Amino acid sequence: MSKRIIVDTNLWISFLITRKYQAFKNLIISKNITLLFSSQSVGEFWDVSQRTHLQQLFPIEEVQILFAIFKFYGTWIEPTSDLKICRDGKDNFLLNLAVDGKADYLITGDKDLLILKKVENTKIRTYSEFVAEMEKQ
Repeated sequence: MSKRIIVDTNLWISFLITRKYQAFKNLIISKNITLLFSSQSVGEFWDVSQRTHLQQLFPIEEVQILFAIFKFYGTWIEPTSDLKICRDGKDNFLLNLAVDGKADYLITGDKDLLILKKVENTKIRTYSEFVAEMEKQ
């Protein structure tokens, strides 16, 4: 059964900087993973990826490759939930996406989200925790 996951912008940027998105793409393919996106999550990723100090760390072509991965392996969700439970209010959109997208995982490095551990049926994990759980399956 396919796992439905959300990847926070901080991890996508990290994948770009370290060029580790290929390993993540292989995980997506091998574990039958569906990525969940919303206009807000894609918009945030685009805005962050266009910051001058970050653009010096990776070429725009790398961003375009990630957008191709988003399109091929992604499912678009427009959340209607209005949860306000994260101590950093600007991250609540990810929790709403998780609930409305029936996500299995929200993968992040953000402590404001990680402290929650779970929202409804969505486990909130770091990338390494997620990889470890996927390797057990």
